[in-house]
Amino acid sequence: MQILRCDKCEKKFGHKSHLFSHQKTVHEDRKDYACDNCTKRFKNKQNLLIHVKTIHEGRKDYACNKCEKKFGYKRLLFYHQKTAHEDRKDYACDKCEKKFGMKYVFVRHQRTVHEGRKDYACDKCEKKFGPKTHLLVHQRAVHEGRKDFACDKCNRKFGQRSSLL
Repeated sequence: MQILRCDKCEKKFGHKSHLFSHQKTVHEDRKDYACDNCTKRFKNKQNLLIHVKTIHEGRKDYACNKCEKKFGYKRLLFYHQKTAHEDRKDYACDKCEKKFGMKYVFVRHQRTVHEGRKDYACDKCEKKFGPKTHLLVHQRAVHEGRKDFACDKCNRKFGQRSSLL
């Protein structure tokens, strides 16, 4: 089997189709699947279907067997069980004291905190962000005017969680 490498990040793939899919979704950030209920777009059909099920239908099919919490995503249930009930944080940063329960969170931490990478740019104002979630919060709060975070003391609403302090 031929090993193919991504020319942008050196990630390895065994199939050409997997390499092309990776490049399209990771480096080109293409989102070809649109939600009919809102403006969100997704990289693949599975993520769109999960979004509709959990956000628009309110379904949370994954229940924790150790507590009463339910999750819309299987990976969130796994992460919850691992960190909340098993207190497992298998990924330790060698540059600081932080530990992480999920590899992708650990890798994101290294890239954004220690390497200073800001790979996600806003297409409306060109502001750059490290984690993609920060870009999404910025777009919702600044460009869409959404205020999704409510203070539990005064009920005022804010565009970003950090404004609750």
